[in-house]
Amino acid sequence: MVVLNSHAEISGAPYPHLFSGLQLGSRLLRNRIAFGAVYTGLMERGEISRAYLNFLVNRARGGAALLVSEPYAMWRFSTGALAQAQVHGQRDLDGFRRLAAAIEDEGSVLLAQLSEQGRGDIRAVRRFRAVAPSMLPDDLSWTMPQALSVDEIRHMVGDMAESAERLRRCGYAGVEISAGHGHIFHQFMSTWSNRRDDAYGGSFENRMRLLDELGRALRSCCGPDFLIGVRLPGDDGLPGGIGWNEAAEIAAHATATGIYDYVNFVQGSQSWTLHKHLPDMHGPRGPYVDQTGLMKRHCNGVPVACTGRIVEPVQAETLLSQGKADFVMLGRTLLADPAWGRKALQDRDGDIRKCVSCNNCWASTLMGQPSYCDNNPRIGLEDEVDWWPAKVEQPKRIVVVGGGISGLEAAWIAAARGHEVTLFNASAELGGRVRLFSQLPGCEAVSSIFDYQIMAAERAGVDLKLSHHATADDIAACRPDSVILATGGQFLWPEQLPAELRDEGYILDMAQLLRELVGRKAHMQGTAVIYDMDGTDMTYAGAELLADMFDRVVIVTPVESAARDQATVIKQAVYSRILGRGIEVISWAEPSPASRFEDGVFVYRNIMTGREGIIEDVQLFTYATPRVPRRELATQLGKICADVRLIGDAKGPGYTIPAMREAHMLGCTI
Repeated sequence: MVVLNSHAEISGAPYPHLFSGLQLGSRLLRNRIAFGAVYTGLMERGEISRAYLNFLVNRARGGAALLVSEPYAMWRFSTGALAQAQVHGQRDLDGFRRLAAAIEDEGSVLLAQLSEQGRGDIRAVRRFRAVAPSMLPDDLSWTMPQALSVDEIRHMVGDMAESAERLRRCGYAGVEISAGHGHIFHQFMSTWSNRRDDAYGGSFENRMRLLDELGRALRSCCGPDFLIGVRLPGDDGLPGGIGWNEAAEIAAHATATGIYDYVNFVQGSQSWTLHKHLPDMHGPRGPYVDQTGLMKRHCNGVPVACTGRIVEPVQAETLLSQGKADFVMLGRTLLADPAWGRKALQDRDGDIRKCVSCNNCWASTLMGQPSYCDNNPRIGLEDEVDWWPAKVEQPKRIVVVGGGISGLEAAWIAAARGHEVTLFNASAELGGRVRLFSQLPGCEAVSSIFDYQIMAAERAGVDLKLSHHATADDIAACRPDSVILATGGQFLWPEQLPAELRDEGYILDMAQLLRELVGRKAHMQGTAVIYDMDGTDMTYAGAELLADMFDRVVIVTPVESAARDQATVIKQAVYSRILGRGIEVISWAEPSPASRFEDGVFVYRNIMTGREGIIEDVQLFTYATPRVPRRELATQLGKICADVRLIGDAKGPGYTIPAMREAHMLGCTI
């Protein structure tokens, strides 16, 4: 059995509270780091896959003392909208046994999350066969559920308790009931979604009945040593729903039963408040810490976990030392770096690949893909923890042109493998477009991507040539065996407008404009207009910057909404910010050639009806559109090097995650 922190190590640990033991029920945890349930998309045909086993084991190996699996299907009518491992009715449980044994071998404790979505769907699409306490439409997807009968409620409780007992026999230490986030137990507790007039509705005691019965059934089936945790709602943000006062009453009732070994408060619901569940980089770190500390007073001495954008070990240490919580429950933070705990214990905070809080991990799973991370391209691989590549037997000379995140990722890995790597960067600073992104309002956290890469590149010995616009002659002088072009892309000029405006430099694209404006404080009268065919967070953060400088900001887009292609949790957060700033969005519209920029008149055309609208007093117009790859060097390198690779926007402009994964794999294989 691997035990990460002996008593001697704890006594000298940089974070003594974080690395002290914690008694949860019958189990003594080796530290106060828990990995919360995160849906990964790694299951295969309803079973535990090798990739999912690697995923959880790596987070135990990297320092998490307690791990909660993603939700499993644990009753006969499980209606999970996403693929789940099947426990109820599953004959072959060997995968669950292997996972439990592997986690125990790392000295950690494994729980399964017990969850049922009920009427909700985080994808905002209507579902069939959904169930709920009452026949009321889901706030987000408008799914109309069937109201559970009393017999069906009893089946659910019985099936879930039986499934938990099956997992106990497989070696699981316990379960966590997900009774927040707008899931079905939350729905039963809330008068917003529960309009029943039987024993499960109406009074507070009746609305708590389902959770109470499930807790008792679990304890009866699984025994006193089986851990039972519960996620309870904090503030779901719904009118007539559960706010902090109601949450305190629920917590006091639940913890007085003596059933639960810990409590974790979570925010938002499966509604227009979904984004509160995953606070992003535009808000403060640890936004729920103080309220969790207040809620702890209502929990009858039951240990309380704190969750929600806890990114740095010092954050965790501080809230624990202040008594705000008894342990931390980390999700996205350990997705970005499973070795977070190990590195914190070894006083290596600078080596942590920090969570950006961009929520792209959620977005990838909702698109039917495995969970991916902007900062961690190795999710699900066996060697993910604290990874550093092995040396090659025959080193090559490699030139990388472009010091954005794609070029940096390929460069540092290739150099770490023993190749002689030279990187040319036209700017004096590395990071490319992402560095510009990090300088916009609320976006500082994205700097963690290139901060880690720069540290790794320096450690690996990459020869960094900054402020050097590489020519074919520069590359030839290096006598490369391989050349990697990571030269990025440039926004495409809107074809509806005269090219002379571009050629005269009268109108700048969004990236060019932001480079000019970042750091300026002056206020400018009039209106700024953004033509948006980009749909990424950088465009909307740029709009917020313009809102600080202009009287009015208008986003014009030819599709149905801003952030059209983003997951619901991201789109909600974008709209919450831009509408909160008074930024207007005009949909289904494009620029009209009738615009008279010299007179401050922008004319837009509705692409559905052809009708035109006018925005006057326009002092600034800019555009964020699909990007055209910069490949000028590629055509000049044919006689210099036979092996020329294109990556990132230079190959095909897209999103951060696929660009990072591609660059990472190229660095590993070149």
